[in-house]
Amino acid sequence: MDDLIETIRVACASDATDDIKERGAQACRTILTALDAKAGEPLAAPPPPTEAAATAESVPTGAQIAALVGALKGLPPEQLLDMAIARLRAALPKDTPAPAVAPLRFQIIPIAPIAATVRSTEASKP
Repeated sequence: MDDLIETIRVACASDATDDIKERGAQACRTILTALDAKAGEPLAAPPPPTEAAATAESVPTGAQIAALVGALKGLPPEQLLDMAIARLRAALPKDTPAPAVAPLRFQIIPIAPIAATVRSTEASKP
């Protein structure tokens, strides 16, 4: 979180470049997303960056990754998964239907008959 705040502080300087200001704006969006989150609800995805910013920041720096991990480390896994799903859905074209999800099925194998078979096989060995 401190890295995000430092990024915002640097971006507010009068001599900050456009790239630094865009990083500051993204840090603000990240903090706002974390603050707006309510327990048990998915995180709202921040608005996508402009095309110019996306081109300039196609490869995140180590400081950006550390800032993102720092902002997300306190979130429950359910919220992280909800945020990942929201980001992936946002990347799809608008008319793309969600695939049907088949229910998870497990075959139950009774253990008692298998154990009896193993015991009888071991007893018959010389």
